[in-house]
Amino acid sequence: MHLLVLITIFVSLAFLEIFIGGARLLYAIPGILLVGLAAILSILRLKNSGGRTDLPALLSAGAFALYILVRNRFSEVEYIARLQFFIMAGCLMAYLLVALVITDPRERKLLFYFLIFLALAQLVPALIQFSEGNEWMPLSWAQRRVGAQGWRASGFFISPNNFAGYMEIISIMATSFVIWGRGGWVIRMLTAYTAVAAVAGVAISGSRGGYLSLTMGLCILSLLSFLAWTRMHERNTKVALAVSASFVFMVFLIIWWSLQSGLVIERVAQINDPQNMRLFLWAAALKQFGISPLCGTGGFSYLYYGRLFRDPLVQNDPIHVHNDYLQLLADYGITGVALFLIFLVLNLRAGIRSFRLLAGRFSKAGWVPGDRLPLVIGSLSAVAAYMVHSVVDFNMQLPLNALMMAVVFGVLANPGGKPSSSKQDSNALVSSIFKWLLPVIGLSVIAYGAPMIQGEYLAEKSRVALRDGHTKKSLEIAREGLGKYNDNPELCFDAGEAALRLSDQEKKNTQALCNESVKYFTAGLKIFPYDSRLALKLAQAQAASGNYFHALAAVSYAEKLDPNSSFVPAYRGVVEYSFGYSENAMVSFNHAIELGGEGAQIARSGMEMAQKALEMEAPARELPDDQPLPTDYPKRTEPECQSPIQSPHDHEKNSISSQTSNDLLNALPTIPSPKQ
Repeated sequence: MHLLVLITIFVSLAFLEIFIGGARLLYAIPGILLVGLAAILSILRLKNSGGRTDLPALLSAGAFALYILVRNRFSEVEYIARLQFFIMAGCLMAYLLVALVITDPRERKLLFYFLIFLALAQLVPALIQFSEGNEWMPLSWAQRRVGAQGWRASGFFISPNNFAGYMEIISIMATSFVIWGRGGWVIRMLTAYTAVAAVAGVAISGSRGGYLSLTMGLCILSLLSFLAWTRMHERNTKVALAVSASFVFMVFLIIWWSLQSGLVIERVAQINDPQNMRLFLWAAALKQFGISPLCGTGGFSYLYYGRLFRDPLVQNDPIHVHNDYLQLLADYGITGVALFLIFLVLNLRAGIRSFRLLAGRFSKAGWVPGDRLPLVIGSLSAVAAYMVHSVVDFNMQLPLNALMMAVVFGVLANPGGKPSSSKQDSNALVSSIFKWLLPVIGLSVIAYGAPMIQGEYLAEKSRVALRDGHTKKSLEIAREGLGKYNDNPELCFDAGEAALRLSDQEKKNTQALCNESVKYFTAGLKIFPYDSRLALKLAQAQAASGNYFHALAAVSYAEKLDPNSSFVPAYRGVVEYSFGYSENAMVSFNHAIELGGEGAQIARSGMEMAQKALEMEAPARELPDDQPLPTDYPKRTEPECQSPIQSPHDHEKNSISSQTSNDLLNALPTIPSPKQ
């Protein structure tokens, strides 16, 4: 039974890896619930754990996690905060499992070797992506975020940056096992191969943050290894130096191979990029921080504050800050950052103390370091790498990478070893309390998260059906989901979008479908009132229903939410053109083109049609069948068919839906501004 906890964690990690690292709630929740199951199963071996857990490190982890979990549940938009809630809950359970339950160094080594195995599996799709240079993903319904740089490998993940974040930790831990781990030459050679392959994975990811953080991690590993070597006997020193020199040669060989690619060289040359868009994203996060400095604005609220405060030069949807520290500061305030820094310092302190204790034993003749020393050295080096990478990326926003780092911190809090008696362990009482709390936390997370899975499944199923052109099926699935779950804005988006497309495709029941679309987008905005994407879709649906003024009102609200997005004037131009106001449309389209981005592409298509309408000196009441005007919003679905457009005076026919939308727009909260 003692392997049951470990096997459950293996299944959780494998599930999260295959399903895009858990980047969406549909995949994150089951993966975290499996960790919760492992937490429940830990009750079977509460008395068999060993080592001595550092009490300050343990308490700091509990305090930091408790604050994030509680503050998250009081977020203004509860739905979008859920992902961070489950990430933190999973990290807390993983940390406690490693620090208090999985304390046998052999089991920990097995856990990291399983992560190494997952890294090798990641390299298979990564090499295909790098060689083909396209958007291919192992899961056909997932979409990579690489834009024009299709060559950047991401493995099973959506983002190459997250892929690099995973591979760099694997390369560091594998290197530590090569130098300090026990085992025969066959095991060492295979581990060394994995370490070198992981370095290659970081190279083909094109992640500049990955390059810097991997360098930092390997430097810290070399420094710690040197400090440990100084305590070894002369014979052992020569052996260790020979092994490390061989490995360093292999690392430089793989780096040389990677630099034969002009694409990789180009990314390396761009590390010092003064025009990097991250600077603008960071500025927006600081403005968000000004709204609520002490406690932050709530879980994942940068999703909409990033749009509100975006610079006009930033036209890609600013989903993440690309800086974990600023993301924490903006979402959870000074309190969250202070508790995190305490957690970081105390756990590093515990890890350094363990390193000094283990390395100090080299002075004793005949002492064999075992597996604890490579685990501690690798964990300290991994934390150093992520301290650098977190400055420029968002690895801690991905469940799999966050869980991996929770395991690393658990090793630092407790180096493991033989069980300690209560007399030897002055922290026995506190550790025992946390051990008994662990199954309770696991059971609570399962009870809370399990009912959400079906709603997320229906939303994802509807989205994929919509993307693949199965509009009627998508609408049916979304209707089913909304009949059971009324707190999911993604279901509202899918239902509204499907109804809008279907009204254009079937050419019957048009008005009823358009009204239904208005209803769904309105319901979505009630759940997520700061979503400019939903507001623009509401404007499109209102225009399709013939409600000119309500369509403009929805666009105006979207402009308050996202004033510098090119999609807003592009949609305004679509509305104006749809009702025959071509001159007004031209002004809006020009503004969108000036801002650039994907909205400018819509504007250029609309500009051509508006110019033709002006040349013909006739209002464009209907769109030509052979020239549909694209109205897609970024990163959500494929371009949709244009809904039928009616004249402004037809809005009286839709008094119910119009009034509903108008009441919503009047009732929506005022957009907050940063404090001066």
